[in-house]
Amino acid sequence: MIDVLVCASGSDEVQLVSTIAQSLTAKARVLRRCVDLTELLAATRAELGDVLLVDVDVEGLSREVIHEIRRGGTGVVAVTSQVSRTKPATLGIALEVHGETEPEALYELLMRAGLETQDPDEVTWAQDPSHDGEPKAPMLTVWGPEGAPGRSFVAAHLGYELSLLKGESVLIDADTYGPCQTQLFGVLDEVPGLVAACRASDKGTLTPQLLLQHSPLVSDDLHLLSGIGVPSRYIEVYDNALEGVFAKAREAARVVVTDVAAPIELEGAGGEYGTQPRNGATRIALATASHVIAVVAADPISVTRFVREAPQIMELSKSPLTVVVNKLDSSVTLANIERTLRARLDFDACLALPLDATTVSRARWDGVVVSESAPKSKLRQSLTRLAAHFDQTLVR
Repeated sequence: MIDVLVCASGSDEVQLVSTIAQSLTAKARVLRRCVDLTELLAATRAELGDVLLVDVDVEGLSREVIHEIRRGGTGVVAVTSQVSRTKPATLGIALEVHGETEPEALYELLMRAGLETQDPDEVTWAQDPSHDGEPKAPMLTVWGPEGAPGRSFVAAHLGYELSLLKGESVLIDADTYGPCQTQLFGVLDEVPGLVAACRASDKGTLTPQLLLQHSPLVSDDLHLLSGIGVPSRYIEVYDNALEGVFAKAREAARVVVTDVAAPIELEGAGGEYGTQPRNGATRIALATASHVIAVVAADPISVTRFVREAPQIMELSKSPLTVVVNKLDSSVTLANIERTLRARLDFDACLALPLDATTVSRARWDGVVVSESAPKSKLRQSLTRLAAHFDQTLVR
């Protein structure tokens, strides 16, 4: 039984309520008819309904409100008519209905709206009988604790090296605090690709081809979906839209690498700019990853921070985890760090990248990857081995 909330007026509301009451009594029921947005939000926050039928012209209705309703677990269908002033797409609503919709068609829309609140990949698989139960491409999410352990550096170079091995790849800059992939590759960031892709995903118009259009090539086979430019734009990276972006990226490429910020806590989700959680992008990227790469600097502070936060990472992601110890110098051995970590945590492998500040600095100032600025360096060799490890063990 589908519990339906209605927030509309006029003949369309009367016809839709009548259709549900007379023709869909065994499948759906109208739980509440809300008179305004205030009553509607109170009902959805109380998790009273499965699906909402809402007039697109309800006063105060916005994309942010629709996103909040969906986050609470309520699917949304737009009620439109010939005199509607607002287009459903501008609110991020892909499904719409009118008063004369046939009962079976209405029921199908209610079902689809209910599926919208589930995991996007699960919905896609359920609707695609040809799907074999596995994503078309793996997604490696690169995370690390606060303190600049080198998350973005590892993500950029792993994406580049994997593109040499696997072919067409996508690097997604989903860092909502300090995105910098465009600087690492020395490209102009006129339009944030991630924001544009999320908008298309929210409207239901994002395709693998469109995602690649928003992700210009930064090498022969590596596409870069650039991150937000202005910090306040994180509110445009809706969780449900970002899930769609990840799904389309995995359809468009042979491998996806995602760079995320360090914070993962839920506290302060509203932030100063809006209701969208700023840490939502990191949490979604970890939850949907096929493999998590934790970048830890070779110093006791970074190791301690990682040990403290790793249980939350493992709770968010049930996927395998590999530790990359970055900036390793002669003061400590990889074996010692791995022994310390394994005494407290369980993970797949522990790999290392050597400290080479001069090579890294030169590459950053030139806006190129290490393979171009220092192709014979020990750091480049380590990066090549890192990519080969994932190519051989994870992404076949």
